[in-house]
Amino acid sequence: MELCGFGLGEEVWRWGQEPDLMLPDLVSGHVLQPDGKTLLAPEGEPYTDTYRRTLGVIEQLFGLSLSPAYLKEARLPAYAVRGTPDMHV
Repeated sequence: MELCGFGLGEEVWRWGQEPDLMLPDLVSGHVLQPDGKTLLAPEGEPYTDTYRRTLGVIEQLFGLSLSPAYLKEARLPAYAVRGTPDMHV
C-alpha cells in the first residue's frame, strides 16, 4: 500500500491511498497553488530550486535533517518508501 506519493517537480501528479495527504504542506511551502494542480515556481526558476522547496517541506514534515550546504551543492537521491509513517510525531 502506498499512502501518498509524487515525484520532485511532478507534485501535481499525486497517488496512493491518500494522495492529497501532503497537499496543505506543499501549498504552505510554496510548491503548489491551493488548487493542487498548479506548480508555484516563478517563470524561469531553475528546477533545482523547486526541488529544494519540496525537499524542505518533506524535511520539516518528517523531521529530517539535511544541511543547507548539502541541499545547495549535492545531488540528492530519492527513494520510494512503503509503509505508513507516523504523521503525528
